[in-house]
Amino acid sequence: MDDSRFEAEERLTSLLQGHPPLWIRRKESDLYVNQAKVSMVLKPISGETKQFLYLIDSVLEPVIPKEENNIADYVDIKSGDLLNNTEKYTIGDFSIKKYAEQLAHLGLEKFPEYAAYGKSTFFIPVDQAFEGMDKRLVDEEVVRSHIVPGNVLFTQPNNKLDQDSKLYNTLQYKQASMEVKVVVSMFDGDDGEIKVQSQTITGNKNHARGKVIANIVKGNLPVQNGVVHLIDRPLVILTNSLWEMLDPTKKENKRFSKFANLVIQHQPLLDMIQNAESSDEDDTKNGATLFVPTNTAFEALLEAGLSEELVYRPDLFGFHYLDSTVESNDIRIIEPQNSWGMFGATVGFPEGTKNKNWIWSSGSEVMVEGGGVQATVVDGDIRATNGIIHQIDKVLGVPLDTVLDKLKNDPMLKQTYQLGEQEHFNEKLGNTELNFTYLIPMDQAWMDVKNMYSSAYKVLFLGTFFYQAHHALERHLKVGESLSLEQMIAAGELDTIRGAPLKITTDTVDGEEVTVIKHEDIKSRVVRGNLRCSNGYVHIIDRVIMKRRDVTLSGCLMNLPSAVPVALALLLSMLVK
Repeated sequence: MDDSRFEAEERLTSLLQGHPPLWIRRKESDLYVNQAKVSMVLKPISGETKQFLYLIDSVLEPVIPKEENNIADYVDIKSGDLLNNTEKYTIGDFSIKKYAEQLAHLGLEKFPEYAAYGKSTFFIPVDQAFEGMDKRLVDEEVVRSHIVPGNVLFTQPNNKLDQDSKLYNTLQYKQASMEVKVVVSMFDGDDGEIKVQSQTITGNKNHARGKVIANIVKGNLPVQNGVVHLIDRPLVILTNSLWEMLDPTKKENKRFSKFANLVIQHQPLLDMIQNAESSDEDDTKNGATLFVPTNTAFEALLEAGLSEELVYRPDLFGFHYLDSTVESNDIRIIEPQNSWGMFGATVGFPEGTKNKNWIWSSGSEVMVEGGGVQATVVDGDIRATNGIIHQIDKVLGVPLDTVLDKLKNDPMLKQTYQLGEQEHFNEKLGNTELNFTYLIPMDQAWMDVKNMYSSAYKVLFLGTFFYQAHHALERHLKVGESLSLEQMIAAGELDTIRGAPLKITTDTVDGEEVTVIKHEDIKSRVVRGNLRCSNGYVHIIDRVIMKRRDVTLSGCLMNLPSAVPVALALLLSMLVK
């Protein structure tokens, strides 16, 4: 048959006894027979023959009975036959007896897809998958989550996990709207293994939302109603603890290995992760959340010469640990109750720390900031028995970005960034030869200025009178030192480029100690502080340090170039060095 005649997906019968199916699939310009890619098609040279020779890159392995002389056992083999007669067929060195026993207990007739004709994908856990696990955890919802109706999925072609692996609805996804909903994807693992990942989108008391990854230990077994893959753990059921999912001695944990090896060097944090407990019946056992950077993120630190910071600064490593379970669709993230649109969570390590992570949603993405580093969750809600893992694309607490980068990318600082774009004020903030301490008003603070002093706001943001915008921003900027909140509080004041020193103190608001910036009758609270950058610190405040009289278009202010005080400050900072 000419390969040009094949549709996107077509079923052929083979000549082997029982006629096991050949699933022909076209993926873009490539043709596949089951899992095997067609590398060449040899057409007949002459004569009336209609035969074509297809060269493929792997062997097609059928399901055959162990007793090869019994012809009847070859006929019409479906996935249900493997489960009804676990000892009859050759499936490598594996056994699926335990899963079959549990299905028999539940009632195999409840899952007619195993016996019906069609095209489905069936994932079946092998016996080793239930070592240390009660097979009774497999309930009807779990069984339906191992069946992908209407799709025959083979181990080729596949993407890496971070390359938009396609999600397929399982049979469980198609149940009533209030039931558990599960989708699956297949991808090539970093360890060279083909993996399947289940994602529970809607959970219940028995099955929490999250992801479970299993290795396909023997795949591509063609049956009359689709294809069977044997896997090394049941999908949906969350059985590994956080540390079991991180443990770098296990090859399947390779993508977490750099993070895990650092955890081992911080015994108190390792103890916290290993001892975390989660229980729906005990409010004191809330599990833990880990923000695990990708191995690529750690490699970026190594290239920048900053890889040792996490070893010697456990407080920075603590930004990756929360002592409660926070899912990506937590209502506090999706619908935050504060004016700046972020959920602030105090980190859980080291004990007694006041450091916070800030988490928010941005379109379809979830962002987390720790210690000034803003990261994107690239693979979230990976569930464990005692918590949850979110994999992120940067290492928290160790900044590679400048103050300018922070100003440009933070969702709370759009107005200040816009103001600083007038006559290139922002450009200096990217200078890595200097240090800065920048008290940056959040967007809502500028809206408050607009409401109180509408004409002054117009003058600042019009763009024509850029020196006025520069003066306002210089009131909030110190050049030459990189100061944390603790350092500013200890000093009691902060000198900025323009104006008298600002008073720095603390106050208690809603039972929480906050840092307050004072100037005359203005009190501005630090809402997000200690945002560390590669060339300074950013502290986000909730009120602009500005009086109405500070914005004027008269007198010598009109003729005073804003660059003069900045240049003087830069010169002084270099002299100090």
